[in-house]
Amino acid sequence: MKKNQLMDHGWNHQNIWQGCILASIAHAIFVANNPDFAYEHSWDGDHYSTNDGQGCRGTVTFGQDIFMAGFRNEEFFEETIEASDLLIEASEKVQQMAINNTFHYLLDDVDGMVIPVVTTVLWGDDHRAFSSHPHEEMMERGGSLFEIQASVYKIGLEYWEEYYELTESQLALLEKLYHLKIKNSSQAITLSHEDIQVLDTSNMKGIEESKISFSEIGIDWSDNDCFI
Repeated sequence: MKKNQLMDHGWNHQNIWQGCILASIAHAIFVANNPDFAYEHSWDGDHYSTNDGQGCRGTVTFGQDIFMAGFRNEEFFEETIEASDLLIEASEKVQQMAINNTFHYLLDDVDGMVIPVVTTVLWGDDHRAFSSHPHEEMMERGGSLFEIQASVYKIGLEYWEEYYELTESQLALLEKLYHLKIKNSSQAITLSHEDIQVLDTSNMKGIEESKISFSEIGIDWSDNDCFI
């Protein structure tokens, strides 16, 4: 399919990565008391996945200087074409990233064959971004899952505060951890006793899910903290 350049500058490598980090920290705070929603955001190395639980899911792979994202909206399932055909005009580097990485998170069984089922794709670098569909259609086909992640920090912060109904102290924790992570993504971060108290939970399943969500982005709970 013909590639379509996205003119909104928010759709770029750095901005989306930062937005995914913000979303993931907010989610890790929230699931400490709401483990049933653990599926909404997750990381596997350089791959971030999100699922709205209503038929839309997406995964983005972050490379050194490029990103590649694939989405699926079940409402467009019947219109799905060969996943690789969505990237005909993308560079060889992007195509290989999709085939070897991103598409593995969007596999499904179709008539006895396990194949990537993708309804739209998005790729780019820190300067330009492209999609297999015009912006509005890309959003309808699943790209809307990244609308907040591609927004400026203030909008994302306000959205996740409202979406997860974060307390004032939890919002402050979100901001602190986000800036620490963005300042040095490889820095080891460990939640202090005071940080963990802000989560205000005794839900053991939630604690485990929160630990997993935090650890996926390189943030660990203090081993000395336990709620039993």
